[in-house]
Amino acid sequence: MSESEKDTIPETFLSRKSKILAELSIPDAEYTDLSPKGSVDEGIRDLIRDVNALPGLVTTSSCAGRISVFLEGRKSKPPPQEQVLPGQDESSNEPQRQFVPSGGKGAGKWLFVSHESLKEYGVPESGSQSESGHAATKPAQEGTIKSLCELFGMVPGDGKPPGMDKQGRAPRLVRFHFEPMILHIMAATLHHAHPVLSAASASGFRESGLQSLRCLDVEDGPSPIVAVRSAGLSLESVIGYCEEGTDDDNQADEEPVIRSLVAEEYLQMLVAMSNERFEVNTERKERFRSSMLDLCAAGHSRGAKTKGKAKGSADWEDPEKRKERKRAEGLLRKKQLEEQKKKDEQVSAQEDVDMS
Repeated sequence: MSESEKDTIPETFLSRKSKILAELSIPDAEYTDLSPKGSVDEGIRDLIRDVNALPGLVTTSSCAGRISVFLEGRKSKPPPQEQVLPGQDESSNEPQRQFVPSGGKGAGKWLFVSHESLKEYGVPESGSQSESGHAATKPAQEGTIKSLCELFGMVPGDGKPPGMDKQGRAPRLVRFHFEPMILHIMAATLHHAHPVLSAASASGFRESGLQSLRCLDVEDGPSPIVAVRSAGLSLESVIGYCEEGTDDDNQADEEPVIRSLVAEEYLQMLVAMSNERFEVNTERKERFRSSMLDLCAAGHSRGAKTKGKAKGSADWEDPEKRKERKRAEGLLRKKQLEEQKKKDEQVSAQEDVDMS
């Protein structure tokens, strides 16, 4: 980093970047973070290294893209029902939910997470069928799980949606997700964030933008964070539910059973779609990396060319003075052309007189 670049980057950002890089330099065996995996994804490490090597930029969080299966957590108990006022019909109260609201990940459970495609699981063999008439799957390697249902921590079900339990509680659902790459990059200034946003938009990450404008109004200095993301590749589907015992059940203390709502072939289809989206995600990630490096290099080159023409140097010229100088030069050229034209006309007239 040149001295001029250091001058344009706030000290607060340099301190933040130094701390982040120190944490990333911890050996893999000792490093941990808040993600389900607990470490930086292998598929995005090269991109993170390239971003962090650029002045004015540093990564704060990332995900290379993933397939996940998540069991929703149960929401906290609702407040006691309000007393029915005289003359109010009890039937007018809102009905109980049939299913637990989406979300509540903090109390939920990750059943499966993979940051790579699942090409080795549940891939139908073309032209082959099992005894049941369904497409047969490739034989699993020794020691691997034979079905996606088992891989995702579920047991086969009858395909019928569950109802309320004996206590009137809605069931917790199991959701299959494919999520594309998301990368958060902290920039020293908005000027440093601009090439990141341009590269992200041009590479297919169309939902990218500043994570929050509040980062521009902080006491210890602004550090805008750019979220590089694309919602268009996301995929979500409900594939199962949790069969829980009630407090009155003898099975209340046992591990709940997680049942599949869909056939194995449906899970194969979801995985095949996710594998295709993994490929698109990888292509977009490489395009973003190449475009961002090119734009940052171009900006650095422009800065280097004007480095010797800084304000106060001998070669630097005030914009207003340059405008006046150009105007004066234009008027002078115009006057010279008019004088030359008059001379040419006089010479031409003299030649006509001589010939006569």
